[in-house]
Amino acid sequence: MSKRHILGAAALASAVAASGAFAAGDPVAAVKADLAKLQTDVAGARATIVPDAQKLAADAAAAKGSTRAQARAAIKPDLVQLRSDVHAAGTLLRADRTQLKADLAAAKGVNGARKQLRPVVKSTQTAIKADRTAIKDALEQARQAVKDLRSSFTK
Repeated sequence: MSKRHILGAAALASAVAASGAFAAGDPVAAVKADLAKLQTDVAGARATIVPDAQKLAADAAAAKGSTRAQARAAIKPDLVQLRSDVHAAGTLLRADRTQLKADLAAAKGVNGARKQLRPVVKSTQTAIKADRTAIKDALEQARQAVKDLRSSFTK
């Protein structure tokens, strides 16, 4: 396991414990904490995945004109790292969303919770959408670079 995975698992464990403590007292505060954690984790995923995808795209572009074996050796470590980071981020974000859903269900019964949470949810959705778009664009560029590299061998 890499440092990122270990730190991610530790952060997840502490966040689950902290959100459990919040949930016992104030469900609305627990939802707000979950939203903040989700937003932070998505931003962290962006900070990890986008550079990995850019490095893969750059290495794939640089490998054009080389042999298939040389190109594979050049992009394989980047591809493995990118896949690992995407998988780790997906696991972390699924856990965050599961916790958020549980806390939202608990907050449903609180009077005025919807009014308190609406602006926080909107801002979180906006931030997450921007981060997801950046991740999606970087991954698409990396895919296109690898696709171009593959097509350079068939000529």
